[in-house]
Amino acid sequence: MIKKSHKAKLALDSGRIIQKLKTREALVKKANELLKNGDLISISGVAQAAGISKATAYRYFTTVEALVREASLQLKASNKADIFAGVDSMDLENRLLRLIDYHFKLFTENEQEFRLFLSAVIGDSVKNEERPSRGGRRIELIIEALAPIRNKVASEEFQQLVYSLTLVFGIESITILRDLCRLDNDAILKNWKWTVTQLVKPFLHL
Repeated sequence: MIKKSHKAKLALDSGRIIQKLKTREALVKKANELLKNGDLISISGVAQAAGISKATAYRYFTTVEALVREASLQLKASNKADIFAGVDSMDLENRLLRLIDYHFKLFTENEQEFRLFLSAVIGDSVKNEERPSRGGRRIELIIEALAPIRNKVASEEFQQLVYSLTLVFGIESITILRDLCRLDNDAILKNWKWTVTQLVKPFLHL
């Protein structure tokens, strides 16, 4: 099942998708700056400030609510250098534990805001199905956590592992486990750790 391969390449790595994510990130970053300054924002205003056409901006955000919610939440996020600071670059177990702790704290401490954000982006995606409705930051952090095995696993297998982990590290997982399964925070965290362990178990000793 597991075999050494050339560097795994995800569908996310394709140039067109990367460019779309960069454009979206530019809009969110500029919105962050405007929010920090206490400025009222609009999609057209953010687009102009970011040097992006209004038409392009509306392909990413059809409502200012979705843009504001995403920008506000990103102000609370940490970058990957801070998340994995002090963890050995080849220590897969502790890198994944760091990722679990980071996402769990972020989502549970800001759960209401993330639920509202999820509602906004889902509603936004219904209005424009062709536009990418979410950023890819979660995937970027998972790939970083899995860095110790990326060159040791076949491309397709690595890709499926990344996609499977995205199901864990999101507000969607929190809402399902809390609302449907009736789990409290301790039980949700326990489930996350169990699920991640089962997914990565075949790769721990490569």
